[in-house]
Amino acid sequence: YTLANNNGANHLHGGLKGFDKVLWQAEPGTSAEGPTLKLRYLSKDGEEGYPGNLQVTVVYTLTTDDALKIEYAATTDKATPVNLTNHAYFNLALGRSQDVLSHQVTLPAARYTVVDAGLIPTGELRPVQGTPFDFTTPHGIGERIAQVPGGYDHNWVLTQADGMHPAATVYEPASGRT
Repeated sequence: YTLANNNGANHLHGGLKGFDKVLWQAEPGTSAEGPTLKLRYLSKDGEEGYPGNLQVTVVYTLTTDDALKIEYAATTDKATPVNLTNHAYFNLALGRSQDVLSHQVTLPAARYTVVDAGLIPTGELRPVQGTPFDFTTPHGIGERIAQVPGGYDHNWVLTQADGMHPAATVYEPASGRT
């Protein structure tokens, strides 16, 4: 199958007409955990070059303990790659700042993936220790970002045991939000 190129020679985030550019069916609701919004989309066989009809459902829940829960489900009638994720970014500064460079990040990761000039992972894993990628202790996003050409657009390899654990912690000092 040939996928649509939208990032140089690469296919990124679903192509020219990724899921962020299509109209989803929306259904508000409630659950035992809190109010919900269920979004559904049918990606038809051949859309952006992908094989198979892919029915995708995303459910957003605002829980009674102030958490945002996101659940993804997808079914298809042909073998096809799918890797759904959330690309929302949150500024915790309560309108005090237009960027997130002061946000303090902690990542339980001892290595990161090296990328090429097209930001494609090369397969090489490098240690974070002593590099701008070391967030094993809290650091502001902006402290060392200028040392990374193009900024942070990398993957960190988490060092946690199996099971549910936070993948990252973000703290904004002025608001006190985490």
